[in-house]
Amino acid sequence: MKIQVKLIATYRDHLPPGTSGNTTSVDVRPGSSVRDVLAPFGIPLDGSTVIALNGVTVPLETTVSEGDRVAAFSAIGGG
Repeated sequence: MKIQVKLIATYRDHLPPGTSGNTTSVDVRPGSSVRDVLAPFGIPLDGSTVIALNGVTVPLETTVSEGDRVAAFSAIGGG
């Protein structure tokens, strides 16, 4: 099934080469979790990362569904 992955700010560097913008589409097996979706990208899957599923912060073990959008960005910011 197809899932959209949006990596924001410095995490964009983890997208596949040639990705236009900050979003890519990935194929995952039914029953996959948010962790399963993000693991191949090599971003930190700990408290330093904010993870959202369809705009809502969720635990990494949340199951994804066809057409979902998983977004990730660093919780560390400055200004």
